[in-house]
Amino acid sequence: MATEAEVQPRPLKVDAIKLDVKIKFADDLRRLKLDVLGTDDSPIPIAGYYTPCNHPKVPGIFTIRPESLAPSSVNTFGSLLVPGTLINTNNMLGFQNLDVASLLREEGKKILHDILSGKIEECPSLLLRFLVISFADLKNWKVYYNVVFPSVFGSKMTLLSLHSASKVLSQEEATSLSKSMEEWRGSNDTTVHQFFWVDISSDSSVVVRQLKDWNDRQGGGQKLLFGFYDHGCHKDYPGWPLRNYIAFLSLRWKIEKVQFLCYRETRRRGLDLENSLIGEASFAAPHGWDGSDYVPEVIGWEGETPGDGRKGMKIKSIDLKPLSPESQVEEQQLMHLKLMGWRHFPVNLDKLCGTQCLVLGAGALGCEVSRLLMTWGVRKLTVVDGGCVAMPDLVKQSLYVEKDCGVPRATAIVPHLKERCPAVEVEGIPMEIPVPGNPVSPSVLDDCRRLQTLVAKSDVVFLLTNTWESRWFPTLLCANENKIAITAAVGYESYLVMRHGARPGKRSGGMDDVIAHIQNLSPEDALGHQRLGCCFCNEKTSLFNSVSNETVALPGLTSIASGKAVELFARMLHHPEGIHAPGDIAGMDTEHQLGLLPHQMQGSLPKCVLSTVTGNSSNDCIACSDVVLSEYRRERLDFIMKVINKPTYLKDLTGISNRLINSDTCLNLPASFPVNSGKLSSVKCLILGAGTLGCDVARILMDYGVRKLTVVDSGRVVASNLARQSLYTRNDLNAPKATAIVKHLKERCLSVDEEDVKEKIMEIPMPGHSVSDKEADRVRNDCKELQKLVATHDAVFLLTDTRESRWLPTLLCANENKIAITAALGYDSYLAMRHGAGPGTNSEGSNVVPAMTMSAEDVIGRKRLGCYFCNDVIAPVDSVSNRTLDQQCTVTRPGLAPIASGHASDLFARMLNHLDGIHAPADIAGTTSERPFSLLPHQIRGSLSSYNILTLLGYSSSSCIACSDVVLSEYRSRGMDFVMQVINEPTYLEDLTGLTELMKSADYSRVEWVDDVDDDDEFAEIC
Repeated sequence: MATEAEVQPRPLKVDAIKLDVKIKFADDLRRLKLDVLGTDDSPIPIAGYYTPCNHPKVPGIFTIRPESLAPSSVNTFGSLLVPGTLINTNNMLGFQNLDVASLLREEGKKILHDILSGKIEECPSLLLRFLVISFADLKNWKVYYNVVFPSVFGSKMTLLSLHSASKVLSQEEATSLSKSMEEWRGSNDTTVHQFFWVDISSDSSVVVRQLKDWNDRQGGGQKLLFGFYDHGCHKDYPGWPLRNYIAFLSLRWKIEKVQFLCYRETRRRGLDLENSLIGEASFAAPHGWDGSDYVPEVIGWEGETPGDGRKGMKIKSIDLKPLSPESQVEEQQLMHLKLMGWRHFPVNLDKLCGTQCLVLGAGALGCEVSRLLMTWGVRKLTVVDGGCVAMPDLVKQSLYVEKDCGVPRATAIVPHLKERCPAVEVEGIPMEIPVPGNPVSPSVLDDCRRLQTLVAKSDVVFLLTNTWESRWFPTLLCANENKIAITAAVGYESYLVMRHGARPGKRSGGMDDVIAHIQNLSPEDALGHQRLGCCFCNEKTSLFNSVSNETVALPGLTSIASGKAVELFARMLHHPEGIHAPGDIAGMDTEHQLGLLPHQMQGSLPKCVLSTVTGNSSNDCIACSDVVLSEYRRERLDFIMKVINKPTYLKDLTGISNRLINSDTCLNLPASFPVNSGKLSSVKCLILGAGTLGCDVARILMDYGVRKLTVVDSGRVVASNLARQSLYTRNDLNAPKATAIVKHLKERCLSVDEEDVKEKIMEIPMPGHSVSDKEADRVRNDCKELQKLVATHDAVFLLTDTRESRWLPTLLCANENKIAITAALGYDSYLAMRHGAGPGTNSEGSNVVPAMTMSAEDVIGRKRLGCYFCNDVIAPVDSVSNRTLDQQCTVTRPGLAPIASGHASDLFARMLNHLDGIHAPADIAGTTSERPFSLLPHQIRGSLSSYNILTLLGYSSSSCIACSDVVLSEYRSRGMDFVMQVINEPTYLEDLTGLTELMKSADYSRVEWVDDVDDDDEFAEIC
């Protein structure tokens, strides 16, 4: 070995690792978080790929690739696997609050432990271990991250010499080393080891050995070099891994002065003698390093200055939006379904996406059901309707706008569905459904054949037409083909949602040997279960021509029935027995995450009741009985023509002609529509929140006749909103929600005055979201603006997406004595409630009664009903920042929002028509009422899992954080100073109202009005 003069000793400095995190890795991490990890933020093993320098001016790159998340043991493309750890947090606050200093210390301790335990000899790559901390922002398609390569004892190491390998090695040694390294790199057994030792004998021959062979070395006049793959290209500095290698050699093998080889190679993976370095370094081990509790000195965060912690670190990010924008829209629209699997139920997206749904009827029910099916992940739709869009349809049928008037509904609905979900495959077929009792049109046979084909190729059929007889032929075809059939129908104030039972004695499939079994059809299905009935099994009246009859229904009813119909479909699709599933009754126990699967649901809005009913098939059913199916299979379309042309044919065939005629249906039409249209058209409504609930409530209010609306929201329309938030389309992407919703409301109600439907783009100030001095003036102005809005409107709808965003509006409504309606959602439960009147005040002004005379009664002497916060014993705080994405968005079942919106809008209309208005006492379901709008409850709480509706009553609390005397008194005396203190001091409200002392004296953190309501932690709107 050649010799050179020693250089002046100096602290060992090393070349930092150059990192390349591939965008595809970030995208795969996003998918892993969404599809697999869910809320799990525990560390997971990953791999990095390390490359030695192979260019004199370009360093080797440490890459983190897609395969890093599922690494194999095989090294690829000349790169070497390095073990690492990934900590992916659930939110940005969690990422920012990670104790990076502590994490670094733990990584240093792991390295020291592996050195002392001998683990390094078996797995040398542990000396190059790394840690990634990250946050995958699923909503905004970004991944934030930092990476650390922990390096121990750096300040204790001294560089004694450093030269080019070509100047240190003799020609013979260089030749022998080059040959040995070529063999080392060419073998799959040895090339994986980034750290090795080189034995140079006296005759200049070279042997490259693995670390685990150290104890097998022979004594004598050997010359040793401790080599490692060096990523660096700098001639004055070794690469980053050297520090940990020296620590290992000194602490484990007790080598005081380490002669090292920085192996750098040519592009052909041969030793680059000019670029490779040979040097010598020493390490002074610190006192106590071998103690069990010893924490080594360690550095390694990118951008970190030792001693400054995270101050010098810059959070890195990868923007995933440039990747496949079209597929991102679809993924965002399905994200809420995937988030359901994080805590609740793993949705079978493949099954939903592949299900072919046939929607018969494109009116009010058809529009809502079609949109909600897309929200549930259905991507194959066929819509059949024989009518055209008319001007009165626009406020009732949620998808149509003015330009659709005169266009066939089946044609008009297609672009509106595609605007909300580009991935949906939808076909619209303008066609009349042949019905018994109607005159035969020239195309009736073609229509019959076409409907036969449509039902046969569909998996699920929704019967949503507006006449009873138009459901007969589809019901017959579904029974014959054994297809899932779901009926939704509305009367004036009641609704029916049901699934049809399986056909008699045969599974779904082909028609082979059917004729041979016609006489043997059974009252049981193919699984031996008693068949459930169809929508005609309890209808003994004959079919007649009722096409001219128009269904008049309370505006919120269609939304409620549609939501329940789609939820029934989703529950049925996820049941292992599918169409053969037995009917559940409310009150039964079920272990399925989606809850009960009833046969029929019959509900009434005025009575606030929901009944689950099971009805078996009828032997004389005019649609699915054995005799009807047998005749249809014998005669096919000839049988259908007989039914169409002879109104009494079905009665005669089934033998019900001479029996007692009984109509068993929950649908009723009244003689009048008892709504004070003048009062509704003049009332001024303020809608806070333009999301899922806001869109539905605003549209239903328009249908009720409300013509003066102001919508407040600060958000913008994103792709995930389109199918779930009923009014938005792709043209609205990135537009302010408040602006977009107002535009669409005006499109649907041409009679509205341009100045009466307004938008307000603003944030609602919230407790727990403290503001800086720089932001204080803006927030104070927002408070004043909201104060003005509440004061100038008659009713306020609280439809925002967090609990704390409802606090200030609730306070202002109590102060101004305004009608306040809250609608909120859990995963499978909902709340619709009206707030009580303010204490001892009236609507003439906010300061009519001095604060010191406020009482527990309202202005007409009735005990005050509670507000949304009256059952809370903790003040509202920031409920979003430190929560997982499914909690931030409050993942809910898609059918829940229209149900809650329908109840909230109906509650408002009944309250407005009540003689006592905001002072009206609360009714409980089961009581009688003579009022046109029947019951007026305080709260309505419902569950899709148990299919129950509860009407609850809760009085105001003397320690309520929003409407109590003490809070209102402070607000009236201090105004916005009080509000700003609440915003900036999270515990102020609890101290003010005495809740702090209450919590100290009682062992609970929340009081519920009722103990048997199994709600989620929070009700909130889906984002």
